[in-house]
Amino acid sequence: MKRIMLVMGVALLLTACGNKKVPSTTNVDSTAVAQTDSVATDTSYCGTYRGTLPAADGPGIKTVLTISSDSTYNLSSDYIGKKDGSFVTSGVYHVKDGKLIELVTPSSGEKTYYKVKDARSIVMTDSLGTEPEGETAKLYVLTKE
Repeated sequence: MKRIMLVMGVALLLTACGNKKVPSTTNVDSTAVAQTDSVATDTSYCGTYRGTLPAADGPGIKTVLTISSDSTYNLSSDYIGKKDGSFVTSGVYHVKDGKLIELVTPSSGEKTYYKVKDARSIVMTDSLGTEPEGETAKLYVLTKE
């Protein structure tokens, strides 16, 4: 059982952001594996994403979203053609069901949702992870740099 836990812990660590190598050991106690196993998660979605999101009253919102492996994010929104239309927000995020990223703005409690589409893109969704449909659906996608 300890050997299975060790293999699972090492496999989870290898999928972490940056693919850091885990030193191999022959004598690992079960408490170390359990601690490692509870901390390790897939953070391949970490990185900087860019795109222009739709705006109700203008040509769009140039958006840059950086998702860090320490569960924080930075979001820059520039409303095209609007004086004083630039905003920078930072906060924490949570990952739900392995694919839905919930951005939380600490000052207001406002939540914004993005769903991991693939290794290079995320899409803005509702709180259930429902993606936009129709002709404008592609406008809600941000692409990883």
